[in-house]
Amino acid sequence: MTDFFISHAGRDTAWAEWLAWQLEQAGYRVELAVWDWAPGEDFVARMEAALERADRLLAVCTEAYFASAFGGAELRAAFAQQAEGRIVPVLIEPVRLPPLYASLIHLDLTGLDEAAAAARLRTRLTGGRPTDAPPFPCAGPAPAGRPGFAGRLPMVWKVPPRNPRFSGRDGLLAELRRRLRAGETTLAVQALYGLGGVGKTQLAIEYAHRFASDYDLVWWVDAEQPVLIPDQLSGLATRLALPAGGTVAETVERLLAELRGRDRWLLVFDNAERPGDIADFRPGGAGHVLITSRSPGWGALGGRLEVDVLARAETVALLRARIAALSEELADALAAELGDLPLAAAQAAGYLEQTELPPADYLRRFRTRRATLLARGEVVGYSGRIDTTWALSLERLRCEDPAAVQLLQWAAFLAPEPIPLCLFGEHAELLGEPLGSTAANVDDLADTVGALVGYSLARRHSEGFQVHRLVQAVIRHQMAPDMQQATAERVVALLAAAAPGDPEDPVSWAAYAQRAPHVLATAPLGDSSPAHRQLVLNTARYLQSHGDHAATRAVSAPLLDRWRSVLGPDHPDTLTAASILALALVTLGEEESARPMCEATLQRCRRVFGPDHPTTLGTAGALMHALSQAGEIEPARALGEDTLPRCRRVLGPDHARTLSSATALTFILAQLGEAEPARALGQDTLPRCRRALGPDHLVTLTAAGALTHALNQLGEAEPARALGEDTLQGCRRALGPDHLVTQLTAIALTGALVQVGEVDSACALGEDTLQGCRRVLGPDHTTTLLAGTALALALVGSGEAESARALGEDTLRGCRRAFGPDRLVTLWAAGALTGALVQLGEAESARALGEDTLRRCRRALGPDHLVSLWAAGALTGALVQLGEVDQARALGQDALERCCRALTTDHLITRYLIEVAGTGRPVPGDEAAAGHVDQPE
Repeated sequence: MTDFFISHAGRDTAWAEWLAWQLEQAGYRVELAVWDWAPGEDFVARMEAALERADRLLAVCTEAYFASAFGGAELRAAFAQQAEGRIVPVLIEPVRLPPLYASLIHLDLTGLDEAAAAARLRTRLTGGRPTDAPPFPCAGPAPAGRPGFAGRLPMVWKVPPRNPRFSGRDGLLAELRRRLRAGETTLAVQALYGLGGVGKTQLAIEYAHRFASDYDLVWWVDAEQPVLIPDQLSGLATRLALPAGGTVAETVERLLAELRGRDRWLLVFDNAERPGDIADFRPGGAGHVLITSRSPGWGALGGRLEVDVLARAETVALLRARIAALSEELADALAAELGDLPLAAAQAAGYLEQTELPPADYLRRFRTRRATLLARGEVVGYSGRIDTTWALSLERLRCEDPAAVQLLQWAAFLAPEPIPLCLFGEHAELLGEPLGSTAANVDDLADTVGALVGYSLARRHSEGFQVHRLVQAVIRHQMAPDMQQATAERVVALLAAAAPGDPEDPVSWAAYAQRAPHVLATAPLGDSSPAHRQLVLNTARYLQSHGDHAATRAVSAPLLDRWRSVLGPDHPDTLTAASILALALVTLGEEESARPMCEATLQRCRRVFGPDHPTTLGTAGALMHALSQAGEIEPARALGEDTLPRCRRVLGPDHARTLSSATALTFILAQLGEAEPARALGQDTLPRCRRALGPDHLVTLTAAGALTHALNQLGEAEPARALGEDTLQGCRRALGPDHLVTQLTAIALTGALVQVGEVDSACALGEDTLQGCRRVLGPDHTTTLLAGTALALALVGSGEAESARALGEDTLRGCRRAFGPDRLVTLWAAGALTGALVQLGEAESARALGEDTLRRCRRALGPDHLVSLWAAGALTGALVQLGEVDQARALGQDALERCCRALTTDHLITRYLIEVAGTGRPVPGDEAAAGHVDQPE
């Protein structure tokens, strides 16, 4: 247990430490996050535990505290547990308490010196009085080893005013303080570096103010012009009453000697350019030197901390703190457009304050007239606006490395995501000079990227570099219109030349993942280029093949709208985009809008190109997939049986599109329960896929999964298990665990494991698969229903009858609603539920469901189909429980004879029927009674 938990905003850390120290000196036990919580721990969990342990919460009340998400949360949580005197508000600045807390008696330390503040704290909280005379306020440095009083500034102080709107960065400030204090008795140097406008200077100002009590001397030096540094340091010498030297240099030497003999001092060199400008002005001794710079090259002098853009929540908080009318959603959208750059956020807020323009209008204008608005808005605390802040860096770069400027201009038309260097290095002949010659040599290209990094105009990544979106906007705006057009066209040509290849081949996926953001960013620029349009379509196909159907829709929907206008509704690329979109909509469960789109697209293709045109065949294949996933199996089979012969005749039997159509038809036949044709087609297709496409191609893995389903249908459990295990391993490796084909293969393997009697493994795999389907696809997706049926069968096989009944009832309702009562998967679900009811001894319910299921199975699938045999076995068990032995024996003997013909004598269903038919007494919960079979189709 603790006496006090101190709750505070990040900017009030120094006050919190001073208060904690005072309380501990008075004998109280105190918990303080900055002292007691380790980096990486769960903040919310630690906060809840601290509130539970503490008798009282001491809230350091400031405007920043009540605007803080976590500070406010701590206070509200404590208030919910409010007991008399549990919350102690401590005011350290003039602030109005929110209405909820206004009635609490507070402790006001505003404006007090350290002695008076400490005395009031002790008197009000402890009731004690000091035994020694309080020290005279500001009489000298704070005693070593304890926090200084946060309410006073150092005796020697020259720092720009604190930004009242500063927010966030608590973690970075805490890490900076930790690093500086780690030096103890030696000089500690830390450099804050990053992109212009990212807030390095503001961070340094906030550090100096927030932790002023750590120092007796803080002096700010503007280091952008190195020749002016000595004069600013001589001003510090004067402030310390040091005798002036004969020259400014001599005065500076005396200052450095003085600082070497002191501790608790901080020198800030703001906006320094290179280490050589600062190195000679390090005093040594036990003080701290803080540097801000756009250059990252400060390792020779000390530590480096990169200052990145704000976290999204911090940008939103900054914008909303200044613009009251800004909603959370609108602030988030604007923050995204601004790239979370602090200068951009401050400039946008300034413009909105000046003009009182509605925020939604500003966001709309920013998206269409970005360059214009980047030049507007007053900004306090930054050296320029967005349109000018990088001007000097660019001017110097033009003199030092023209190829770097050209690289930056090319990057300005790509996405603000990592850009692979190989994009330039492998196609140097397309770049023009001087960048072409530079890119032809990998080392020279790396050095050119280094020049951009050196001015913080780009960030280096493992295989490339990245440019902030607003740097890109400024670069584009500075280019003449004809140069913009020419560069955009060359960027489009470069991307087309670097096209990764087959989007359905997982071997190509890493390259597509790298290039996809840039292809999509330049898509509107390349509408007139057939090669670039093909690349955009292949990128959409990659997203689809990779299983990211939401992204596929997000890409293909605006693409289709634009191309209908630009290319016309009958253009092959427009029609291909429509088929890609339709398949994505089906996979996302939006069949109602997808099917009409697919059908209209196919009709248009047949009318414009004829039935055998490759675009028509591709659209037919997409519609076949769409119909299958939507549960329209008979129309899908008819289309597949028409499309596959055309593909074979026009494209050849081993063409990827032909093999894809054959694979789709195999799945469709298996779903219809036509296992023999499905197996024959699958056994022909799979070797062709492996030979033509490779073992890990999406179509190959899909073909193997389809064949596994067909083998299951035929009761060939061991071959199905072997193929299923190999295919699932390949799917997880190449496609990932959540891919649709991976999930379908796992469903097939679950059924095979049930058939061979490995029900524990089947249950584990089935449970994992069902959870994945529900998470990725939703509870009502056709694949989720297949997974639910497979797991229900496995649970029956393991004797977990209650779980099987609950899942079976839910799945059967979903199957009937989605597919109707006579589809194979519905009949499997009914069979599984019948088996569960038999195990539970609910014979009447089992008989009613079993009779209906068996009748439907025989009519739809024939009496020798695997699900018909299982249904007969389950019904036999129900009849035995009801004492209808003769009827049970007749049904069991008939089913047994059929099993011996269709299956093997040691098949699970055969063995179960032998027991039932031979003794007339099935054993409830026996694994054979449950262990029925294959997975749903």
